[in-house]
Amino acid sequence: MTLNWLPVALAAFGCFLFTASAHANEKKDIETIAKSIGFINGGPSGSITMDIVFDPGNPESVAHADEVAAITSGGVGSKVKLTGNKVASPGEATSAVIFVTRGAGGVYAAALDQAVANGGLTVSNDVNCLSGGCVLVVQTKPSVDIFISTAAAGKAGVEFASAFSMMITKK
Repeated sequence: MTLNWLPVALAAFGCFLFTASAHANEKKDIETIAKSIGFINGGPSGSITMDIVFDPGNPESVAHADEVAAITSGGVGSKVKLTGNKVASPGEATSAVIFVTRGAGGVYAAALDQAVANGGLTVSNDVNCLSGGCVLVVQTKPSVDIFISTAAAGKAGVEFASAFSMMITKK
C-alpha cells in the first residue's frame, strides 16, 4: 500500500499557517488593548501586570489564557506595557488591568467587580464580554474594532480621552 504524503503535508502546513495567523492576531489584539489603555484619562502607564482570568473548567478558556500568557510573557506595548499573569478566578486578581478570556462567561461580572476594587478595568478580545462586564474589547480581524461598554466604564470610573472617542464604538 502506497501512502501519498503530499495531502498530509499540505494539511499539516495549513494547520501551521492557521495557528501562526491566529497567534499573530492575538498579539495584535493585545497590542491594541495596551495602546487603548494609554488613552484612559489618569489611567495606568508604564509596565503593568495584567491578570488573565480564565475558567479552569473550560478548555477553550484555559487554552486562551495560555496563549495570552505566552504572548505577554515578555511584555506587550510601549506607553503601557502589559505582562500577563494567569489567575483561575477573579478573586485572585490584584492588577488594575484584568483580561477576561474567551469561554469565561460565568466570571464577567465578578471580574468587573474585582477590577473596580483594584481601581482598574476589564479588557478582552471576546466580544461576548462587552455585554457582561468588560470595559474594553478589541478585535483586530478582519479590521480593527475597539468597543467600550459605557455601563462597565461608568461602574469602573474609567474615562477615555476625547481624542480616542473617534476610534471606538460605544455599546
